[in-house]
Amino acid sequence: MSDGKVYVINTVSRIGYGIMVIAIPYYIPSHFTALVGVVLSTYPIAEALVSIPVGLTVGRFKVNHLVSIGVLLMFISSLLFTVSANWVTLAALHGFMGIAAALMTVPLLTLMTYRRVKLGLGYGGFFSTYFAGYIVGIGLSGLMQRIINNSAEAARASILIAAVIFLATLPLALTLKGGRGVKAPVRPRLSPSELTLLPLWLGIMIMLGIAFTLPTGLTKHLNISGAYVALIYVSAALILALGMMVFGSLTDRIGATRTITTGLLGLSLVICVAYFVASGELNITYAIIPLAPSAFLASALVPSIYAYVGYRVKEGSEGLIMGVYNVPTAVGIAIGNLLGGFSVSHLSLVLTVALAALVLALSIMLTAILWVTQGACRRVNQPT
Repeated sequence: MSDGKVYVINTVSRIGYGIMVIAIPYYIPSHFTALVGVVLSTYPIAEALVSIPVGLTVGRFKVNHLVSIGVLLMFISSLLFTVSANWVTLAALHGFMGIAAALMTVPLLTLMTYRRVKLGLGYGGFFSTYFAGYIVGIGLSGLMQRIINNSAEAARASILIAAVIFLATLPLALTLKGGRGVKAPVRPRLSPSELTLLPLWLGIMIMLGIAFTLPTGLTKHLNISGAYVALIYVSAALILALGMMVFGSLTDRIGATRTITTGLLGLSLVICVAYFVASGELNITYAIIPLAPSAFLASALVPSIYAYVGYRVKEGSEGLIMGVYNVPTAVGIAIGNLLGGFSVSHLSLVLTVALAALVLALSIMLTAILWVTQGACRRVNQPT
């Protein structure tokens, strides 16, 4: 299995969807503005619903076939997106994109799990390219808004570019190879230890969803420009992408548990600094100094959590576990968007940050309970 092909497909496809994220709100007619959230929510809902079924099929069908179907479905859905402006049609098409995302993401993650060696580095590379693709896509979509004066037409042009980008990954998807080389079991099974980190992963994804809703609040409450906020977010994404590679490699050396602890420390520091900024006790310009290294440490969570799970999963259940963990990825971001959107608009920036801290605390507490009751702290042969 070539990691390079997986990373390229992951990057290019995320460039396409990064474009869509920015373009969709501009594309939906103004009299349907209140329904933008409905249209956007169908993607993560659909992805969550089909992730486990897709995971169950990975061991029975060729990965290149599943990923190629996902690429084609993403291409067709985005292409049709430009034909209609009816919000019901757009919501349905966006839901099909969520199904396509599951058909691409779950099999690609399963291919990384089949490695069984240097999983931290593999997952670190996967999620680094994931973030990098979004950064480029968001930048391209923003550039189209500057080049074309009409926002709706700029969005339409952006979506067409995204469709072409999705289709460009098809040749690579068709040539994907790799697998366990043995027949998949009739009934894949998961052990309790593999599910121990689900609450933590869900909490992290909820916080990520909340973070996506903060730009308008930062602009409004801190009186800073949208361009400055965008610069902060792009810089943060770059730091996270770099950190995932570094800590992914470190996970394979010192173990997933220690690396997860490092990530939790970093995320806690990020929330603390964000609270002081939101409360006005720390200028956001000066806050960047402690935020950058804290975000770098927080990036350790993604590759180490997946490595922890990947090293424990039983042979034949790789696809299922990747499907299971893709559910809170989609659901968590959707929940975070709803919580963050409500909190920023109806409460305050300080309470929004406090809400994120509460989510983190609850997810750590639930994970700790599972850790103890399920005996997940027992060592296995691989780095833990």
